[in-house]
Amino acid sequence: MRGYKALDQDMRAVRGNGMQFELGKIYVSEGEFLSCLNGFSFCKNLESVCYDIENSRIFEIKADGEIIKLDDKYVTEKISLVRELTKEEIKDYFNKNQNKLVKSRDSSIRSLVAEQGYGLDVLVHDIDTDVRMTVAKQGYGLDILVHDKNANVRRAVARQGYGLDILVHDENAHVRWAVAEQGYGLDILVYDEKFFIRTEVAEQGYGLDVLLHDEDWFVRQTVARQGYGLDIFLQDENAYVRRTVAERGYGLDTLIYDEDYIVRIAVAKQCHGLDILVHDKSSCVRKEVAKQGYGLDILIYDEDPNVRKVAKMMARHRSSVRIVQ
Repeated sequence: MRGYKALDQDMRAVRGNGMQFELGKIYVSEGEFLSCLNGFSFCKNLESVCYDIENSRIFEIKADGEIIKLDDKYVTEKISLVRELTKEEIKDYFNKNQNKLVKSRDSSIRSLVAEQGYGLDVLVHDIDTDVRMTVAKQGYGLDILVHDKNANVRRAVARQGYGLDILVHDENAHVRWAVAEQGYGLDILVYDEKFFIRTEVAEQGYGLDVLLHDEDWFVRQTVARQGYGLDIFLQDENAYVRRTVAERGYGLDTLIYDEDYIVRIAVAKQCHGLDILVHDKSSCVRKEVAKQGYGLDILIYDEDPNVRKVAKMMARHRSSVRIVQ
């Protein structure tokens, strides 16, 4: 029996045990043949493969021995890869069979047809959300789908850069987020009620003078990552924001004495003030100092076993480097 099987780019099974396949080699299941437990799955028809065709490699296969049918799939005890289908062959198959496939009861098959760019004039009105999303990703029917009742479809439209002047006011936050990702309407979205949208605005480098004072620490941290307002964030109430300031290499002389150890670790990673941090009260900070290769003669005797372990490892590494040189 002939059929089709989808493998990843390295010719490994997409599901199951990730088995490696080779073209032309015959594979036989070991032990008692028990359906999917130790058999090889395949599909009789290409559309039934139902994998991400665009990112998979599709092979024509030959199945021998005992074969079991499971819905639209088959499992065989013996299989071999005959040849790999080209992208052109796959596309041609969907082209020739589109009139039948767009009427399939299986929504995943209709999505596959849309992925290949066929039947879009029909599928744009499909009852299934995922199918309409796939149509939107093809850039088709956006003037219709921009008003779709499903937010995921409208988000797909926004990611195509269409209807942003409408979708910037969408009732769904994830749709507005997609608009922000397009860099549109930032002057509006900078005041959005959802913190993750304001965060996206900050990542776009917009409205930093406003977001500098945002109530949400995650937004402020994003602003700090842009290198903006570091002199203000140096005194921020949130340790993660202050850590970001340290990661930017700013205010290290102050942050070396920060009350939160995660900030002091960030300072140590900048190789700043190691002569002070080698005596830090936090073992996590001292361990970071050891990772920087500083104060090893002190830290190999540290009270914390993890600090001693890192210090000794770094000391051995340093000795081996000297020997090689």
